[in-house]
Amino acid sequence: MSRKSAERKHEQTGDAHQKNFVALIKRFSYGHHTHTVFSDFVEMCALSISNSVDLKQFEPREKRYLEIIAKYSPTEQALFPQMLGELTLSFEHRVEMMRKAGGTGVGLAGLTDVLGETYMMLELGNSRAGQFFTPYHVSRMMAMMTIGDGGPAVREHGFIRVQEPACGAGGMVVAVAESLHDAGHNYQQAMHATCVDIDPCCVHMAYVQLALLHIPAVIVHGNALTLDVWGTWYTPAHILGGWSWKLRRREAEAAAAEAIGAVPVEARAPASAERLDVPEAVEPGIDTEGDVAIAEEIEAAHAAFDFDVVQAEPSVKLFAKIDQLALF
Repeated sequence: MSRKSAERKHEQTGDAHQKNFVALIKRFSYGHHTHTVFSDFVEMCALSISNSVDLKQFEPREKRYLEIIAKYSPTEQALFPQMLGELTLSFEHRVEMMRKAGGTGVGLAGLTDVLGETYMMLELGNSRAGQFFTPYHVSRMMAMMTIGDGGPAVREHGFIRVQEPACGAGGMVVAVAESLHDAGHNYQQAMHATCVDIDPCCVHMAYVQLALLHIPAVIVHGNALTLDVWGTWYTPAHILGGWSWKLRRREAEAAAAEAIGAVPVEARAPASAERLDVPEAVEPGIDTEGDVAIAEEIEAAHAAFDFDVVQAEPSVKLFAKIDQLALF
């Protein structure tokens, strides 16, 4: 989509607060590059939100915030809170429209990828590296096709896990949240997202948007191909909602169920505890090696509950590694 087409779309579909947000960004154009202003804005927003809840990372992030804001004059500094205010009001407007729609149809105004759309409209993406954000209506369709109403997973576990290895501004996660809302679920409780992106600006955009929507999530600055992880960002909903504990409990339950399910039926202990009159108290047909296997499986299940133990695996999956780093 060309810039002119993106601007026409923005004029037709953007709400008043989105338009005010873009106008405030353009007020910096006389002295700063638009990409620098946008990147600094989303990073400072992310730092401010993070420092309100994530005290473990407070000092380095506060230092980084002061480094960024020092580049701007007092008059320019005053514009950043106004930009955050317009962004917040835009999301509040979108949430209210989504609630009024009541899941009656995708065509009605609802949530959208506000920062992602603005980022692409201003041509701030790296097209040479193939950086193009999925249009929100496409993300919405994909969410409806893959997640549906999330009913079985929500009923079984209480929530679904969304794992996004190239999250961009988080538009796909926002679309999943809207789909769950249309299905009658409270997306702030019925989902948790783990998002990864190699671009720090995308990490900050995703963090800000998911934080403003109060979606529990961990946003990771990392490489989904090499499994490198350089930083983690926990949304306020994740920290205040105790989601690290919820995810640990779910992983432990899954590990225990997998360990029990891996034991062959013929190797499991008999249901009856009655004593059999067999010499040496050894039952025919019971393989003693199976008992050893049972003991090993039980020990493995117990180890799954010990979150201080990190079990090395030959091939570590991306999100399993993130869980180990971010949750344990």
